[in-house]
Amino acid sequence: MKKTALLLLFLQSVVFVSAQPDLGILSSNYAGIHSAYLNPSSIADSKLQRDINVFSASTVFDNTFLFIPRDSLHFLGVKNIINDIIHQTQFVTHFDPQNPGRLYNVTLSNEVLGPSFMVNLGDRSAIGLTTAARSYTDINSITGHLGQNAFAYLQDQDLWNKTFYDNTARFNTMGWLEYGLNYATVIYKNERHEFKGGLSLKYLQGIAAAYFKNTHLNYNIINTDQFTFTNSSIDYGRTDYNTLINTNGQQDLIHGHGLGGSIGFTYLRFKSLPTNRKMIDDDETNYKYKIGVSIIDIGSINFNKNSAAYHLQADSANYFNWKSGHIYNNIQLDKILSAVFYNNDSTKSFQANHFNMKMPVALSVQADWNLSGNFFINATIIKSLRSEKNTGAIRPDVYSITPRYEKKWFELSIPVSLLYYGHWQPRIGFAVRAGYFFIGGDALGGLFKLNDFEGADFYVGVHFFITKKKSKPR
Repeated sequence: MKKTALLLLFLQSVVFVSAQPDLGILSSNYAGIHSAYLNPSSIADSKLQRDINVFSASTVFDNTFLFIPRDSLHFLGVKNIINDIIHQTQFVTHFDPQNPGRLYNVTLSNEVLGPSFMVNLGDRSAIGLTTAARSYTDINSITGHLGQNAFAYLQDQDLWNKTFYDNTARFNTMGWLEYGLNYATVIYKNERHEFKGGLSLKYLQGIAAAYFKNTHLNYNIINTDQFTFTNSSIDYGRTDYNTLINTNGQQDLIHGHGLGGSIGFTYLRFKSLPTNRKMIDDDETNYKYKIGVSIIDIGSINFNKNSAAYHLQADSANYFNWKSGHIYNNIQLDKILSAVFYNNDSTKSFQANHFNMKMPVALSVQADWNLSGNFFINATIIKSLRSEKNTGAIRPDVYSITPRYEKKWFELSIPVSLLYYGHWQPRIGFAVRAGYFFIGGDALGGLFKLNDFEGADFYVGVHFFITKKKSKPR
């Protein structure tokens, strides 16, 4: 079971694999439709006349509980890491038996940006269409004993016959498809200033989701025959994962629907040019600096197909023969838990046949300075606005500085960032674009064997673009 859970976690990142913010790419003047995910206004009056995303993918994973020791890693050892996930040969935990109540956090966010495009309509406005598959998972403030018991599938006998308490753990995971319409326009422009705004509207199809919250667990794994709870309660919900593949072999992929969107504005201060000259070089940039503000991923998904919400509560509950019992699907698990907490009533825990999951809404501020020629420096802040009291995806906070060298057919950037998801994580990465192809990451230490593997941040993609035609000098 432990191997299966870790494998599913990894497969989720493969199936849904580009997680914002992709710091080395999104700040580029050649980012095209990608940049609309950070600020919808960015595509108006941009360097690109047209941009077509063929495929791009990335993943962001970081945690404070599980790791592969540095000495067990191989340089760029992706295959080694996959084998460790499948066979459980190298993974260990940071669990401290002397401090079992220590809190840990996990964040995992992924997306694939499928066929998408943008077109600038003259110098004033632009439109775009996007298709994407995305997922977010976060585990916040889980106690070490609960994490260790889950990792060991309750088989760590050093934790048996001890009473533990957890009233902080929260869990959210959701995966969805989205289809977006983007529009941006120049609101005001003269020879020195420009102000533009943009809007993205999205139709969302929920694939799978689960959560637990309001955790108050007093538990004791006495032995292989008895698992007890006292004065315990928890709320949880989930889609029926068994319906993703029906018994007749057909997929029942969609479990809910919703609407989402983003809104943003950008101010540019242009360079002073001689009156007898206009920019004619694709590598030239016409602004001295630009500042953007946006609210991204507003909205929610109502999971109302093969979905359910539950509440468990008991002054005293006993789960007998927990080790020898076999659980074949999540519906069976729901009934067993209800029977344990409600004196053999297998349906009493049921609350509703639907639940709502919020999108990972965030406030973002971007500032980009053209230092000299083809050298830039970008500062980006992404601050989550979602309340932890509500169910739904929580985006980690990001604070970054990214110097970059940028030309039409080549680009190099070095993002330096702080990630916060209940834990501060400093990161340094790099990204390179050669023509239409880009690759990079914002935290590559584990893959390069520079530190223990506790997470990764990696992105790759291909998009074709056409720059705007430049006027000849007068």
